[in-house]
Amino acid sequence: MKRIVLFTAILMATIVAKAQGEEGDFTIQPKVGVNLSSLSDADKAIVEANFGFEGEYMLTDRLSFAAGVIVSNQGAKYDSSSAGSYTADLDYANVPVVLNYYVLPGLAIKAGVQPGFRVKAKAKTDGASMDLDEVYSSISTLTGEEIKISKFDFSIPVGISYEYKNIVLDARYNWGLVKLVNVGDAFYNRVFQLTLGYKFNIDL
Repeated sequence: MKRIVLFTAILMATIVAKAQGEEGDFTIQPKVGVNLSSLSDADKAIVEANFGFEGEYMLTDRLSFAAGVIVSNQGAKYDSSSAGSYTADLDYANVPVVLNYYVLPGLAIKAGVQPGFRVKAKAKTDGASMDLDEVYSSISTLTGEEIKISKFDFSIPVGISYEYKNIVLDARYNWGLVKLVNVGDAFYNRVFQLTLGYKFNIDL
């Protein structure tokens, strides 16, 4: 009986270790998902898309390091009595760098840093779309005060993921720390991100 119990314990330990990766394992994970995005001074959040990939390296059987590139459509809705209703449409190439800790087989909590590089900034209404860089440039010329939208963002991603047979469901909240416009009241990116990915094992 003792031998059966011991054999069962060894077998279960082996399965658990394999399920959450082994030290030295490396995977590439293409992923696609949705954002519930807002800005800290906005009236409403918007639902947009994201896609990209991450590479993950197992430092131990429980701790891993991951980094990647995620193209992320962000922004928010505004209802202004003076400017009317419009949507701020901001596209970023984000570079998440996170540590994952596997608390259970396949279940990881994560936190890290995420620099982001803005590639588009538009204001959209029902009938028009305006480039915000051009708008602020015109305002700067008229007022003599330089107004611009930051082309760099930096956020703190925290979240949780679950992996089953190489399929990964990942939920994160990205807390922006960079003031997006250099004058006036400060406002920042606030993004809840849900992605679905698939891990490919890579032999190093």
